Amino acid sequence: MLRQYHPPRFRYEVIRNRVLAVGVVPVGTVFRSTDEWGRTRKLIVEAWLPREIAAWRQDRQGRWVSCYVANGGHLAQVRDLSNGRRKLFADHFIRFAVEHD
Repeated sequence: MLRQYHPPRFRYEVIRNRVLAVGVVPVGTVFRSTDEWGRTRKLIVEAWLPREIAAWRQDRQGRWVSCYVANGGHLAQVRDLSNGRRKLFADHFIRFAVEHD
């Protein structure tokens, strides 16, 4: 099982005698969801994406680039196990699906 450290929503877990904040929905979690046509699909959480923040920084070449924060994202990349398509899901939707599965 892969763990996401310092996630936006977390639980505390002891790992190697250290208490760390670990995500409530780990990468690799399989859950069921219904799509817009009412079909039940099995999805797997592949990754938690960093959130783009409303700050711009200048790089070494003088260009302005957007900034990302790793511990504030609420979007997960999920893959449909039946056809392999990838989608973005919010964490509250995934938590609801996992708790009611």
